[in-house]
Parts: sequence; C-alpha cells; structure tokens
Amino acid sequence: MSLLFALGLGTGICCAIWGWISSIPALGLITWVGFSGCTAYFASGKHGLEGVKTAIFSTFSGMISAIFAMFISGFLPTSAFLPVLMTGIISATMCWQSKAKVLWFIPGAFMGCFTTFAAASVGVNVLSAEVIHVAISFICGAILAISCDTLGQIIFRKFGKQEIEQ
Repeated sequence: MSLLFALGLGTGICCAIWGWISSIPALGLITWVGFSGCTAYFASGKHGLEGVKTAIFSTFSGMISAIFAMFISGFLPTSAFLPVLMTGIISATMCWQSKAKVLWFIPGAFMGCFTTFAAASVGVNVLSAEVIHVAISFICGAILAISCDTLGQIIFRKFGKQEIEQ
C-alpha cells in the first residue's frame, strides 16, 4: 500500500465520521465549513500542530475580514459601490496581513473569507452570535485534518511499504 493510498483511506474514514458528527443538529456544526478548515490545513503544506495552527489562524482571519466587509457594507445596504470597494479592500488586506508570521497563508484567509460569505448566503447570521457555528466548524475542520493525516500515517506504518522512485 502506498502512502497516498493510506492517506486517502485515513482521510475517507475521518471525513465520513466528520460528516456523521456534523450532521447532528444539536451540535450546530456546519459540515462544509469544517471541510474548508480541513482543506486549509492540507493546502498549507504544513503538518501536525503547525498545520492546525496555520489552518485556524488563516481561516479565522478570513472570517473576520468577511464579517468586517459585511458590517461596513451594511451602512449603505442599497449601495452597489460599497460592497465592490470592500471586496477590493478586504482582498488587499488579506494579502498584506501575510507579513505577520502567523498569518502567512494567504489562500487560507481567502478560504475563511469566502466560506463565511457562503455561510451568510445560506442564512447563518454571521453578524450575530451565530458566527460561533462557523468558528467552531473551522476549528473542527483543522482537527479533522490532523486526524486524517495521522490516521493515514498509522495505516501506512502498519500496512504500507515505501515506493521506489523512478
């Protein structure tokens, strides 16, 4: 079994469990927001706790950016110009903030931002306490990712063998 196969198997198992857990209404989790947090982990190329930290900080910074843009745009709800202006400002600041070491992963910020906009578009009031559902789902996604990564490694150590590079 290759490392990729083992990682895929571990990821499939963990993602199925996440899909089941996140579908329990009383928990208030948003399945696809968790998958966005998981994606940020793997896309960053970092593993272990460094990957978890990267996923959480980057998606949270994007979430905050989206909330800020929606809040400011709400002052002139009939304006077509203000949301466009806020899109430009927020996009630029998500790039500029990468100068801060902990916010280096720009794609994760964009994932957090567009995921928060998507949550708002399906009825989550992210300008209220409901935003906690988005935040917790991002955290769960980062935990999901390290679980996928770890289980894949365990499966590989138990059943895999190193491939010879051609």
